[in-house]
Amino acid sequence: MRKFALALLFVFALAATARAESVIVASGAGYKKLVTELAATYEKQSGHKLELVFGNMGQVVAQAKGSGKVRVIIGEKGFLDRSGVSFASFHELGRGVLVLAWPKGRVMTGLNDLTRAEVKRVAMPDAQKAIYGKAGTEALNASGLMDKVRGKLLVVATVPQVTTYLALGEVDAGLTNLTDVMDLGGRIGGYLRVDPKLYAPIVIGAGVLKPAASDPEVAAFVRFLASPQARGIAKRHGL
Repeated sequence: MRKFALALLFVFALAATARAESVIVASGAGYKKLVTELAATYEKQSGHKLELVFGNMGQVVAQAKGSGKVRVIIGEKGFLDRSGVSFASFHELGRGVLVLAWPKGRVMTGLNDLTRAEVKRVAMPDAQKAIYGKAGTEALNASGLMDKVRGKLLVVATVPQVTTYLALGEVDAGLTNLTDVMDLGGRIGGYLRVDPKLYAPIVIGAGVLKPAASDPEVAAFVRFLASPQARGIAKRHGL
């Protein structure tokens, strides 16, 4: 965590000397591919530079509060509402999807398969730091499986850590998001969508911090996020 914090500070130091029109956008690591493509498309169309910061949402929020430089945070609305950060507005990009994924060599048909004896380790993000950890916990509780699988859970800080463990075959299953697994292809065995009735809706979007409410560059980026092109990118990434 210390290394990550130092890395964020380095990013902010660079951003301080970036072009005047640059905007710092922070996001959960599980949406790195989505946010990177959105930023690249926006920069190509507008000619305006974005500075991107990724990490678990707890760290992102802490750095946003501490630095005073972040202008937009992309994440789950409920988490942002509870973060203690003052937002001027929120702009929805889409709805997140919880999935059960497994490594090569396995096949699963549903959450009940997590109770099988041969399933020893199940990776999932920390419910206090990542919305998909919260969603995974809700799904296990709602399905009545938590007490049966609690001892198998390997709790990690971020969504990408779950998919890394899956790709390396170091866990038998993982609860993560659709965005992070849909491009893995043959690196994992497969995945399926968890019944959305088992967890609260995950509204993903961009929160504009109050100090940036009147920033014309932020307003331009928000307009882009509302465009059909941006919505298409979000949909392609599993929202």
